[in-house]
Amino acid sequence: MSPKTARRLIDTLHTGMRRVDSICVHAYGGEPLTNLPALHALVEAAGEKPAGRFSFALTTNGTLISDEIIALLNKGRFQVILSIDGPPSVHDGCRRTPAGAPTHARVMDFLSALKNRTSCWVRGSAVVRRDWRLREAGRYLRSLPVDAIKAQAVRVADSDPLALPAEQKRVYLADLEEVGRTVIRELQAGLRPLDDRFSNRVLQILKGSTRHSFCGAGHTTFGFMPDGTVTPCVLLATDDQHLGHIDADPATWIGAGQCWSDRRDKRADCKTCSALPLCGGGCPAVMPVCGADECDITRKNCEIAHHIYRRFAECPDRLLPLAGIG
Repeated sequence: MSPKTARRLIDTLHTGMRRVDSICVHAYGGEPLTNLPALHALVEAAGEKPAGRFSFALTTNGTLISDEIIALLNKGRFQVILSIDGPPSVHDGCRRTPAGAPTHARVMDFLSALKNRTSCWVRGSAVVRRDWRLREAGRYLRSLPVDAIKAQAVRVADSDPLALPAEQKRVYLADLEEVGRTVIRELQAGLRPLDDRFSNRVLQILKGSTRHSFCGAGHTTFGFMPDGTVTPCVLLATDDQHLGHIDADPATWIGAGQCWSDRRDKRADCKTCSALPLCGGGCPAVMPVCGADECDITRKNCEIAHHIYRRFAECPDRLLPLAGIG
């Protein structure tokens, strides 16, 4: 993305979404930190808008570090989602430089710089793949100086060499239950859970609301390609999912996004699934890749969310840390 397009993106979102109080721009890739001119343009353009209008997030592999990068992330007060799959023996198994060098040490240097030289909020994010358990990934992330953690199964087809075999999928679901028990213990101690994967669904149960779609794709969430093409989500970028261009009247692609969202019918399996009120029908980007596995995981997440809620049903104020309250 060019700096000109990045600046245009901020201006378009500001003028096109007047009814929205705040907008988070999440830089995603590829590796966003390979394009510092565009990131500078985003932050500078947002700085010209009213305070609090824009915030920033960034997903990075943490292999690039410089004084310029650290200063930029601090200036934009980025929420940083940092990929750290595990200790060197695990992380370096997949995450290497183009020349084949390991990257774990680089990522640790990047994390240290973030925590010591910026005010950035950091989420440690791990991909759980073949021969690496959710339990161990979560334990490792908890050993790091991060503000939140996310460890989840790799989203690939069963034929992929990184995919979890059947028995490891079963173990993954069992490990999810242990994550839920840890969340309960943290809430009982009055703490905000470090692993917040169940938070939104527990709060949804608390409010008695139903999810009509899995996410806000095409409605409250949009993807913006390097050339300015607008899609319902950054992960949905095929030609038949294009909504328009940022140079057009925002009302056109906002309206196209609403139409895209409205015409997405639920699958037959979804309509009879007990998890539908909390799920909304599954991620439109992930379901075509690993639908059955994704459904198993989502159902388990919904089941655990119900369990967490029931544990505090008689004292729901104990759930407030899930919303950052208390």
